[in-house]
Amino acid sequence: SGAEQNFTANFAWAARWKDERLAHEGPGSKTVSLDEIWNPRLQFINQQRLQKTFPEKALVSPQGEVRAVQRVWGQFTQPLILHDFPYDRQRMNIDLIGTMHEPGTVVFVQDPDYPSNVSDSLSVSDWTLKSWTAEPVEHFISGTDRSNPGFNLSLNVTRRHRYHLVNIILPLLMIIGMSWVVFFIHPKNANPRISVSVTSMLTLIAYRFAVGASLPKIGYLTRMDWFILGASVLVLASLLEVVATSYLAENNKVDLAVKLNRRSRVVAPLALALITWFSLM
Repeated sequence: SGAEQNFTANFAWAARWKDERLAHEGPGSKTVSLDEIWNPRLQFINQQRLQKTFPEKALVSPQGEVRAVQRVWGQFTQPLILHDFPYDRQRMNIDLIGTMHEPGTVVFVQDPDYPSNVSDSLSVSDWTLKSWTAEPVEHFISGTDRSNPGFNLSLNVTRRHRYHLVNIILPLLMIIGMSWVVFFIHPKNANPRISVSVTSMLTLIAYRFAVGASLPKIGYLTRMDWFILGASVLVLASLLEVVATSYLAENNKVDLAVKLNRRSRVVAPLALALITWFSLM
């Protein structure tokens, strides 16, 4: 979600460690509550709202090997860099850390028997997964030299821009085309020309509100913002052209008004091509 600056994930994690104090006679593993034994106190530092499927328990083998498994579903905060929207690439991170431990007492390593993996059937409606990594990391606490051991799962994704091309850019081009109809109406017909131009402008304003609701309130312009801004200028220019040519026609300068209309038929598409090239290409 670009507007919320987060993403939703459904995944499972498993952790193993050995605690000789928990060794028992067996014969098999026994189930214990994590609150009753030492555990790495795993936390997700970028979590928002999470739901856990399994109880907070672990299996302890006769040799004292502890295995804890949890399935998690929920939202994770993720600041997005949207300068290239809708052609942007993002990195989604899930950061797991061990908390409330003295430095050096907990170390994360990739489990060779149960390596990290991503489902082959992973489906994200408007993103394509390009690559991913899973590795131990150190998270430094801001303002201090202290760090917490952790494990990071990073997904490198690319936005599928076809949706935005069909549902945002194409309708916008239709609005621009509607505003160009005035170039083919004689300058003496002021009323229908002004009506078309004003309708195009109002439609564009309403459309901008609808599109803006799906984007975050960021302090910079994205590629899409530049394109919409350029489209707004073109629609406004069409309205101003109508006013200018209507004024010329009323002052007995019909030939000049017609000439301006004809030139606009060429200049407007060229301007749109330049705006599209510099903003979206």
